[in-house]
Amino acid sequence: MRLVEAAFGILGATALRLDGVLDAEWESPKPKAMLAALLVAPGRTLPGEALARWVWSQEQPPPTRTTGALDTYATRIRKLLKRLPVTATLRGHRGTYRLDTDRAAIDYFQFRDLVATAQRHFRDGRSAEAAHYADLALRLSRGRPLDDLRSAGALAWRGRFERDELIPAHTTHLSALIDLGRADEALVLLDDLQSEHQESLALHKARLVTLHALDRAEEASEYYLHVYRQLRTEGDPQAADHLRRHYESLITRAHSAPWAAPKEYHPPRQLRFDVHDFVGRADQLSQLDTLALDDDGTPVRGVVVLEGMPGVGKTSLAVHWGHRRRTHFPDGDLFIDLHGYSGTPAATQASVIDELLLGLGEEPDAYATRARAAALRRTLANRHTLVVLDNARNSDHVRELLPLLAECLVVVTSRNSLTALGAKYNARRIQVKPMSEAESTSLLGTRLGADSDPGLRAEVVRLCGGLPLVIAVVGQNIAEYRLRRDHAGVAPRRLLLELGIDADGDNSPQTLFTWSYRALPQAPRRLFRLLGLHPGTEFSVAAAQACWGRDEAETGAALTTLVGSNLVERTDSLDRFRLHDLIGECAGNLATTDEPVELRHAAERRVLAFYLATATAAHHALYPDSDPGPPFELPTQVSPLDFADADAGRTWLAVEHSTLMNATAVAAAAGHHDLAWRLPHAMGVYLEQFGYHEDYQRALQTAVTSAGADGDEEAEAATLADLGRSHMTLGRLREAQQCLHQAMVFADKSGNQRGQCASRFSLGRIAILVGDTAAGVRLLGESLELARATDDTEAKRWTHYELGDALRLAGDLNKALLHLLEAQQHAAEAGDDYALALVLAGISAVSLAQGEHEKAASFGIEAMNAAEASRNAGAIVTTCTALAEVELATGAWSAAELLATRAVSLAERVHDVPVHARAAEVLGDVLAAQGRHAQARRTWLEADELYHRLGSTAGRHRVYTKIVDLSR
Repeated sequence: MRLVEAAFGILGATALRLDGVLDAEWESPKPKAMLAALLVAPGRTLPGEALARWVWSQEQPPPTRTTGALDTYATRIRKLLKRLPVTATLRGHRGTYRLDTDRAAIDYFQFRDLVATAQRHFRDGRSAEAAHYADLALRLSRGRPLDDLRSAGALAWRGRFERDELIPAHTTHLSALIDLGRADEALVLLDDLQSEHQESLALHKARLVTLHALDRAEEASEYYLHVYRQLRTEGDPQAADHLRRHYESLITRAHSAPWAAPKEYHPPRQLRFDVHDFVGRADQLSQLDTLALDDDGTPVRGVVVLEGMPGVGKTSLAVHWGHRRRTHFPDGDLFIDLHGYSGTPAATQASVIDELLLGLGEEPDAYATRARAAALRRTLANRHTLVVLDNARNSDHVRELLPLLAECLVVVTSRNSLTALGAKYNARRIQVKPMSEAESTSLLGTRLGADSDPGLRAEVVRLCGGLPLVIAVVGQNIAEYRLRRDHAGVAPRRLLLELGIDADGDNSPQTLFTWSYRALPQAPRRLFRLLGLHPGTEFSVAAAQACWGRDEAETGAALTTLVGSNLVERTDSLDRFRLHDLIGECAGNLATTDEPVELRHAAERRVLAFYLATATAAHHALYPDSDPGPPFELPTQVSPLDFADADAGRTWLAVEHSTLMNATAVAAAAGHHDLAWRLPHAMGVYLEQFGYHEDYQRALQTAVTSAGADGDEEAEAATLADLGRSHMTLGRLREAQQCLHQAMVFADKSGNQRGQCASRFSLGRIAILVGDTAAGVRLLGESLELARATDDTEAKRWTHYELGDALRLAGDLNKALLHLLEAQQHAAEAGDDYALALVLAGISAVSLAQGEHEKAASFGIEAMNAAEASRNAGAIVTTCTALAEVELATGAWSAAELLATRAVSLAERVHDVPVHARAAEVLGDVLAAQGRHAQARRTWLEADELYHRLGSTAGRHRVYTKIVDLSR
């Protein structure tokens, strides 16, 4: 194994390799804590709440707006990541963060790989190699891990690492040294180690082994008695007893040969066939090693539970681990299928005892019924046997068996969370999660071979969601999958669930999942199938309430049962849950077969109405002066959420974004057209202001069709107008004009003044974008008159703003200023920071055109402050561009370049083509003013491409003239 220099260090103070040196002084503690949390889980998305436990200690609680602080730290970290010798990307999205980099660049993962190699060599009898690799691993330490952090998250991780990884690494090193005859060296190392880890039982045991290896039995006896009494005095009799058994085994080993099973005993070997091409699961295999084997490889008597959703691979994992560690169980292994979830009746305790006795070579019939249990326990006494109890229904299914297996290591697999076993038998539980994409791809490759279509492989991996059983079924039935996918018109996930049914039986994933469903009590069973109607894979308790119309207490109890059955997963948030895609599809199928049509329709409507009503409440919290669309009748048994302030509404919309998009499509497909066309209006302003223009356009296209199907012409016209505005933002002016003209024709025909106002407003904006300023001023003037006639305050402030900006472009600066000042008053009265930012930027542009540079700068700064307060990316782009023009006019080129560069960078993310085009043009102006002609030309050409997409002749002509002038 070749060891490279680590780019990241957490085995000591948190460090980065900057300029060839591992630097621990690269930042203040909080950014370091944030990076440390991401480094222990690279490639994993962490929510802000989890990071907060690392960044802020109890003495320094997190700020009110944690996300803002984390975003600031992330920005500072990203700058330093660019200086590293490896590629590392820190991503942030809706309050979550993820660090993508090569794990081999992190000293912690180098440590883990080296220790695993050392332990493998030691188990295989290669002590010299084991000592070498263990020493390499331990040399990576620069002190206590995360030595510079004091937060709860960091301290908890440090404690776990030292207990579960560092001490075992040391004991492997010490054991290898002793095997090599270097026990004196091991004792010196132990002196230092035990001064740091005085309470480590593993190190106490290692010292006893070392003293015996040095023939210092009397000293070992004194040490044992001292530690044993100390443990008893301190109230840890379990540890004291463990140390006693260890010491007695050393004494026995010194005076006699190790115990061997009688010759006539033939160890049972009943594990199922191992998977030939077993893939992945390194973490779970390592966990099993840690929980099931002592430091010296001796099996630990007790219970380990593998829990997880149906099809996640619990049985394969248990069997594969058993085969890997078979040599550690010289007295055999036994495997019993309890049939907790299957088409076969569940195994009884009596039948399991009989099967175990038969496996051990005993004849159950030789014993009376009540004596069989005693015979089983007596037969297993003093034997290191592995017993796998597969597919337990619940804790009661195995509770009475476990005392009979007390001398064994018992591995139980179950779809249920067997929490009761943890309390009574100190069972150690491992949650088996779906496989990663890489593991799934590798597993599918073993089933299909190297020649299979890469596109098909990627599709299957995505659809299977990391469930090995489903991957195996698809691999065996790939020809059927391809044929039915291409010709039967069945949805791909539904098709996956149906594969595996043939003359040999029903091994389909749908049936496998349904066994868990049928085992549920009545109430959770109904909630589960109704959750299949939910429009997204994640949901809150309130959304689950809407699905079945029960109160919060009943819903919470049913969800707890579903979580315990591993059909539903709890997310990192306390009141949010998740359905695996395939299990959600299964639930939807069950809703179709087990729920009456009228009740299913009512449940669909309840949950869709919940999202519409809650989105409307969020809109009101964020934009109190804006109309989210006409009201609708809320079904009974639906209690939408309300929001205390704008931040709460914004957070909810961000979290539920994808679900709301799905809800629109689901509502239309299910025939709830009155909800389908309302949903985009309820979330439209949010989607626009936060740059989700493509999403908004897709939702509006669905809404136009649904409004027509609903027979609501006014809603259809209003939605067409919004769709036109969306096309305009994305630079599709021809499509925008078509939608807006249709909307205007309807509004004129019906006399709907609001519709007339909105359509003329947007058509006026388009006219200005294409360079027809006169037509734009005329249409906006008509829109303003209509806004005044309807006393629509929102329309008035926006039309005054656009008309003022149009008059500025036409050169009528005095009239432009009057309209902009009017717009400023309306925006200030409404508390609309977004509108205020744009209006102030417009006033700044007028002042600049009038030669009043100081005034222009003042208004530009005010505009920027308002834009930042609004959190609207489009407003920030516009204000940065306006202020950059002011700085350019005053000769402050560096400041102008910073502002214009920020505007272009942000515009690329929000996909607002008009503001992006203008920002790129201004950046080109700034670069040209500095004499950087080649860069200016490239930037202007980018602006020209954007103006071309818009169909803006005026914009293209302006840029073309600048490029020509530059060439002279």
